[in-house]
Amino acid sequence: LAVVAEQCGAHLAAAPFVEAAVGARVTGASTDERLVVFAPRPAVDGVARLVRGGAAAGAVVALDGDRLVLSAIAEPHLHPGDLGFTASADIPLAGAQVLESGTAAVARFEEALDEWRVLSAAALAGLARAVLELAIDYVKERHQFGVPIGSFQSVQHRLADVHTAVQGAELLAYAAASASVQQAEDASALAAMAYDVCGRAAEEASAACLHYHGGYGFMLEYDAQLYVRRAKAWRLALGDPRAQRQVIADRLWPRGGDGTTALARRLDDGTEAFRAEVRTFIAEHLTDDIIERAHATGTMHDWTFHRALCARGYLAAGWPVEVGGLGRSAVETTALMQELYGAGAPVDGMGIAAMVGATLLVCGNDQQRSEIVQGILAGEVMCCLGYSEPDAGSDVAAVQTKAARDGDQWVIDGQKMFTTMAHEAQYVFLLTRTSLDKPKHKGLTMFLVPMDTPGIEITPVHTLGGERTNITFYTDVRVDDSCRVGDVDAGWSVMHAALVYERASANWGEPARFVDAVAAWAHATGRLADPLVRDRLAEHASTLEVGRLLLYRTAYLAASGAMPHVEGSMAKLFITEAFTRAAADLLDVLGTEGALPHGDADVPLAGLVEHAFRHSTVTTIYGGSSEVQRGIIAERGLGLPRTR
Repeated sequence: LAVVAEQCGAHLAAAPFVEAAVGARVTGASTDERLVVFAPRPAVDGVARLVRGGAAAGAVVALDGDRLVLSAIAEPHLHPGDLGFTASADIPLAGAQVLESGTAAVARFEEALDEWRVLSAAALAGLARAVLELAIDYVKERHQFGVPIGSFQSVQHRLADVHTAVQGAELLAYAAASASVQQAEDASALAAMAYDVCGRAAEEASAACLHYHGGYGFMLEYDAQLYVRRAKAWRLALGDPRAQRQVIADRLWPRGGDGTTALARRLDDGTEAFRAEVRTFIAEHLTDDIIERAHATGTMHDWTFHRALCARGYLAAGWPVEVGGLGRSAVETTALMQELYGAGAPVDGMGIAAMVGATLLVCGNDQQRSEIVQGILAGEVMCCLGYSEPDAGSDVAAVQTKAARDGDQWVIDGQKMFTTMAHEAQYVFLLTRTSLDKPKHKGLTMFLVPMDTPGIEITPVHTLGGERTNITFYTDVRVDDSCRVGDVDAGWSVMHAALVYERASANWGEPARFVDAVAAWAHATGRLADPLVRDRLAEHASTLEVGRLLLYRTAYLAASGAMPHVEGSMAKLFITEAFTRAAADLLDVLGTEGALPHGDADVPLAGLVEHAFRHSTVTTIYGGSSEVQRGIIAERGLGLPRTR
């Protein structure tokens, strides 16, 4: 049914499919020749108000007080059309057949209403996708200033955001449909979340389409304005859309509960078994002292914990068994990292070491693969990344650190910024310029340089988020040619392999843990009764659930053998931007005390929210800034012309 509803939304179908589908399921009226529609709002004074399809239907299912009734439609008050050209009717329920009464009737109505929410979410997701495609087609064809407007960066970035939001809305709609079919424990929460999220996506997509059509979009001959109307009108079917956040909060954190989220977030049985193993490992090896020490020093790495991870094989969990890995699927390795992130484990070193090690397996020489990779796997070798420079951040190919050949050696001179883990690492994975007469992407070479090589200097840099990074200087640093990784002037392809690996697993666990912690605090302090607090928590929990689905979609694609370049960028963009918004918004919830630092006796949640506020923004930068991700999504995912 969700598939059909999605297509009805995409084509702005005039038929009241959602209401008819739910009406038939409530009554079992497969043999009833009448069109039976469902009224999603309880009746007022014995009248079912503004029932979509009521103008054409023969009967309506409605909740009248504590009675679920089936009423023939005899003398409806017709409303020929609303903002979205949707016909509806007010239907008197006098003399209606009572299907159920009392608490059973209310429960059955709520169940039907959730089915209505799920199918409406699918319809709104379909509308969002269709109007987004309309916008994309238009910006590819519409020329201004001699070029397609789809080549303008501002247009690309907004459409990349909308595309990501719409993709996430689609995933959430089908997650809710699946949960409904399975009668899962979190089905009601997912239904409410999907209706809210898909409605927002539909409005955002239709607004963008209208805007990029310019004045033409307002002409009634163009379809853009039809989508704008329908998106808003459909969202109003239950009244103020914002009120649905209270429903979400009720279902995520039920009154009388313990403040933990009601979302099951289950994966396949094999992954769940592995996740349980990881949780046991974390409980055994990750102590409060380790976390405290990491935050006190700013170094998100602990050698004892790191070696325990390596001993268990987790650093190379996704590598093939024949090269020293565990052979775990991309879904399992994603679950591993999210459990570590969610526990607050200091695993910056693990991520970098795994990325460098995996790259060496593909691009390294025999000595690098046999000795250094084995040291990485054993937890004895740590690496850092020497990419960014003062004038080469996201534009990595603009690096100016030079490597000049001198016989069987290379002489390296230059400077690197943000060399995280340099003060702990044994090697730096160093991107250098080796040819000045070639295009900037073609004249780069990668080296794996021992950090104890003469001429390397490390200067600490302390950051807003409390983490330590470094500036590294390279003066007449001499290394043998055996330190080179890949061919001369082929460093871009080596680095690209590393970046693909880096973007494969965005950090969803940390922001999810943070939102769950605030919800538990609000429950414990009684603040969860405040509608404003509930609204904010519901919004951010719903948004992060979309991020989780985008993340695991990337993992499932990878597990199936695909290379999820764009999907990884979408997950990274969405999650990090959502984290930043949630951290700022929920710090407001804590009020004046929330601004106190960790260690102050009066700070809520031991300063977790204050730290998240300081730390979250940097997640939108490292691993490729949000703007870089938007460019990738726009050009590779949407096929928009290269930006002018």
